[in-house]
Amino acid sequence: MISIDSTLLIQIVNFLIILFIGKKMIINPVLDTVEERDDKIESLNSEAAKLRSEVEKYKTEYEEKFEHVKQEAADYHKQVKDEAIQEAEKMYAKVKTEMDEKLENARNDLEKQKDEAKAKLKSDAENMADEIVDKIIGKVA
Repeated sequence: MISIDSTLLIQIVNFLIILFIGKKMIINPVLDTVEERDDKIESLNSEAAKLRSEVEKYKTEYEEKFEHVKQEAADYHKQVKDEAIQEAEKMYAKVKTEMDEKLENARNDLEKQKDEAKAKLKSDAENMADEIVDKIIGKVA
């Protein structure tokens, strides 16, 4: 059986002292460390969430700027291409005009040469005809 005497009281007091000292030296520091760790984890999680949202914001800005720059490059490319086409068309029109003028001048020159050749042939034909007539008349006379 259990006997209740003065040692029981000493053991209860001893247990309470050990409990008090254990709480102060072991339990409270462990709980404080766990609480600090939880606070630090929560702080890091909130900072990570903040950084994630910031990264998303920057990513969105980057994508918008990239699309804008891409569109500007496409517009510039189209503008340069259009300008090159217009310049080529102008050069083609200029060369065509020059070639048409040269062709017309060549035709006019050929026409003049043809007329001159006809006139010369006509003149030569008339001279020959006159000579033939003179020779025929000269033999007859």
